[in-house]
Amino acid sequence: MNQKIRVNPLDVILWNGRHSGKDVVNIYTKFSPMMQIGADTKMLNFGLWKNSTTLPDAQKEMSEYVADFGEFSLASKVLDVGSGFCIPATIWKERFPHLEVFCLDVNFSELNNGSNHVISQINSSSNNIPFAEKSFDRIIALESAQHFVPLERFFSEARRVLSDDGKLILAIPVTRDSSALKLGILSITWLSKKYTKDHVFNVIKQAGFSLKKEESIGDLVYEPFANYYIQNRKSLKERLVSTYSGNVENLTFKSMKKMKELSEKKIIDYLLLSLQKD
Repeated sequence: MNQKIRVNPLDVILWNGRHSGKDVVNIYTKFSPMMQIGADTKMLNFGLWKNSTTLPDAQKEMSEYVADFGEFSLASKVLDVGSGFCIPATIWKERFPHLEVFCLDVNFSELNNGSNHVISQINSSSNNIPFAEKSFDRIIALESAQHFVPLERFFSEARRVLSDDGKLILAIPVTRDSSALKLGILSITWLSKKYTKDHVFNVIKQAGFSLKKEESIGDLVYEPFANYYIQNRKSLKERLVSTYSGNVENLTFKSMKKMKELSEKKIIDYLLLSLQKD
C-alpha cells in the first residue's frame, strides 16, 4: 500500500503566507500530485474549457490557446517562466518546430521529471533570469505569475531580457477583492498570492510595459473546472484519498464549490494579457 502524502496545515499556511521560492517548491511538491491524480498528466493549469470536457483536454486547449494569443507562430525564441514539467512548452515546440523554447523554473525536481531533448531547461527563479538583455522575443508566464514575489522584480527581469519588439504573455488568476472575508475558504486553499487586477495593472505600468491585448476568461476556466470535479467527485475522490487524507479531499470539494460561486460573482477572474515594452 502506498504511503499517503501527509499535509501539515500550519506548514501550508506558513508557505502560502511567506511565498518565498522555497515555499513555492514545497507547495508544488505537496500538491502537484493532486492535479496529476485528476488529469493523468503533468500539466498544472486549470484548463480552458471552450471545446473540452475533460481536464487533460482542457489543459492542452489552454496551452494551445495562449500560444495563439501570444502569436508564437511569429516568434523565434520563447522563455516559459514557471514552466513546471515543461508539458506546454513541448506542445509549443511540436506546433512550431522553428521555435527555440526555454523552460525556467525554481523547482529542480519538476524540471528534471520533465526532461526532454527539444526543450532547454534552466533551474532559476523569476526574480533572477540568467540571460542577457533582449534574449527573447516572447516571454510567457502560464498560470505561474501569481506565485512570483515580488511581482515587480519579475516584470523588471522580463523587461530586461525581452527584445524591443517582443511580447510578454501572461495567463494569470486575479481577484477583484483579496480579503479573506470575500474569498472564504479560497483565502486558505488557493495556494498562491491573491493579486488583484488593479495591482497587476499598476505593476505593469510601473515596469514600463503597455497593454496591447486583454481577454477575461474566468467563466471558461473556473466554473467548468469546478463543475468537472463536482460531477466526477465519486471517481476523483477514490483516487484522491488513495494519496491524501479524506480531509484534504473534503477541503478540495468545498473549494471547488466556492471557486464556482466567486467566479459567477466576478470576484475572481482569469486574465490573458499581451504586453510590450514602452
